[in-house]
Amino acid sequence: MPEITGVRGRRDKARIFVDGEYWAELDAGVAAERGLVEGAALSSEELDRARVAGERPIAMGRAFNLLGYRARSEAELRERLRRYGYAEETIEGVVDRLEELGYVDDAEFARSKAHEKARRYGPRRVSVELRNSGVGEDLAREVVEEEFAGRSEVGEARAAAARRYNGRGSDAEARRVYGFLVRRGYSVEVCSQVAREYREPPEAQG
Repeated sequence: MPEITGVRGRRDKARIFVDGEYWAELDAGVAAERGLVEGAALSSEELDRARVAGERPIAMGRAFNLLGYRARSEAELRERLRRYGYAEETIEGVVDRLEELGYVDDAEFARSKAHEKARRYGPRRVSVELRNSGVGEDLAREVVEEEFAGRSEVGEARAAAARRYNGRGSDAEARRVYGFLVRRGYSVEVCSQVAREYREPPEAQG
């Protein structure tokens, strides 16, 4: 049966060692209530239950700190909590509770991020940004379509290029414009259309 071989207190937390190896950091009060003291022998099931109970208040505090810095998707929050080494059951409980409280809302997160990114980028780039932030493919597509509804992709791409490039009438300039707009996330068709305008001399454009 596993044995508690060390308990190191630090403020209101306790670092627990089992069979000579670091096991988990728990809320000190919960650790004491669960009998996690040096020399105690507990079953694996008892240790698992104690870990979830003791990790939850600490993990919840960490989650609030992360969300206080900036909004996060559910996937982002889960990944950050995993980096701290919390048990999956602990993470599940924390995320579920934060969703109940309204602190984690992927749809609201996606809309806010899409609105922010759409000021600079085209729909493809915004979609990639959302996916990289842990937003699901279906939700990302829905939010991007909603954000860009009624907007002219060509007009916005043309304006973005105009803010950066002044010269016209050269293949080199057209290639630079095309690459710039691709990186900004506009569709290939739109990038090609706007780039062609930079290849033609001004008098040819009427």
